[in-house]
Amino acid sequence: MNKRFGSLALAVGMSFLLALPTFAEESSTGTIYGNANTEASLSQDKTSGGNAPIYVRNGEATPTYTDSTIGLGGAKITMIKGNESGQQISIVIESNEGQLIVVDGGLKTNAPYLSKYIKARGGKVSAWLLTHPHEDHVGALSVILEQQKVAGHPDYYNIDPGQIYFSFAPYSFYEQYEQSYRLPMIKEVMDDLAAYPAEKKHENSERGTTFSYGNVSVEILNTAYSIPIDTGNNSSICYMITINGKKLLITGDLPYEAAGKLLEELPAEKLKADIVQMAHHGQHGGSFAFYSTVNPRYALWPSSKELWDKRKEPFTEDQETYTIALTKFWMNKLGVEKNFVMADGNWVLE
Repeated sequence: MNKRFGSLALAVGMSFLLALPTFAEESSTGTIYGNANTEASLSQDKTSGGNAPIYVRNGEATPTYTDSTIGLGGAKITMIKGNESGQQISIVIESNEGQLIVVDGGLKTNAPYLSKYIKARGGKVSAWLLTHPHEDHVGALSVILEQQKVAGHPDYYNIDPGQIYFSFAPYSFYEQYEQSYRLPMIKEVMDDLAAYPAEKKHENSERGTTFSYGNVSVEILNTAYSIPIDTGNNSSICYMITINGKKLLITGDLPYEAAGKLLEELPAEKLKADIVQMAHHGQHGGSFAFYSTVNPRYALWPSSKELWDKRKEPFTEDQETYTIALTKFWMNKLGVEKNFVMADGNWVLE
């Protein structure tokens, strides 16, 4: 294990009380779309002491929940769970004019679901933002790029992935320091991107690079760090996405080390955001200092059910690595108003 925290004398325990209201078409979270043939319920997880509620779907279907309280002025942020995928990051932003910006895309098993989602909205992506080359982030894009070249499932045809933005560490660096089982996916996505049209790919764009599509603008906050600890995750790229004045910070799987570098290299105002995508699916990512600087009102948790269930675990703040329980404690401490959890459903924020 990597030592990530100094010792604190205090050990903090935490418990959660669950209330399970009946699954309905309308709830306090907005409209819920589900499979009418499948019984399901919406779990509202409230802690004592006035912390923000947690909404998690329980049941067999994969419904879509819509929350309209953030106020994106006609634009949308969708965090996709899909039908067959586990832990991943797959986020789509839609501008008022319907332009699509995809963040990562998720596992290879998410490719059919994501492809249908994109095709249902015209089949054209304006910008595709990659954080780092792990399969639960770039797998779906690799499948889409590869399947368009061969006879295969028709869902992959007629999709334009658009302008692809990415910054990876050199493959030789991953080869030296990354876990060996991850190397085939890293090489695969690098090969796929090497074959992509040069005029549509943007590699290693400088920090501060900005671009806009309709009422959605994006700023790249860093290029890939070459850190010989947790190498793939530490090479994560952060994007600040502004949507009708509201800011969404994409962190990928940003660990403690890279989060520290961002804090050193950027003024605090560059990291402040209304919404934060929780780093590394909510555990072993970021730091309390990092999230304190971001100071979000809303948190997107791209967490699988298996991972999210760890929110009940006891913890201390001096452990060498930490689970989702500590990160949830941080969010409560910072006064986050709403936590949106992928666990087993799609979320649409408007």
